[in-house]
Amino acid sequence: MPLQLQIIAIILSVIFFGLTIQLVRKGRAEVRQMRKWLLLAVIMLIGALVPGIGTRIAKMLGIVNLTSLALFTLTGVLLLFSLNAHMSLINAEKQIKLLTQEVSLLKKEVRESKDSSGKKQI
Repeated sequence: MPLQLQIIAIILSVIFFGLTIQLVRKGRAEVRQMRKWLLLAVIMLIGALVPGIGTRIAKMLGIVNLTSLALFTLTGVLLLFSLNAHMSLINAEKQIKLLTQEVSLLKKEVRESKDSSGKKQI
């Protein structure tokens, strides 16, 4: 990896790590949600500091160059992150639906109890 590219990769990974930490500190994200992004930032930094590791792994897997390995790996990781986020969204939608149903039932019970107590007083 050329030195200029290595420097750019180091800078970008540090910025990405800092941005992730800043999101957690400002309360825009929770640590449990951001752990995977922090891990990805650390892996990016290690890959930028020691680019020979990635090249060796690529050759061991029979991949021609590091760029192809990085593209394939990052695409897979992002697909897993997307699937995880989608599953969380589905669970949240189910919980919202259940809570809405429970609130509706409680409102109905409150109205019925008000109606029955109002009739008794008259």
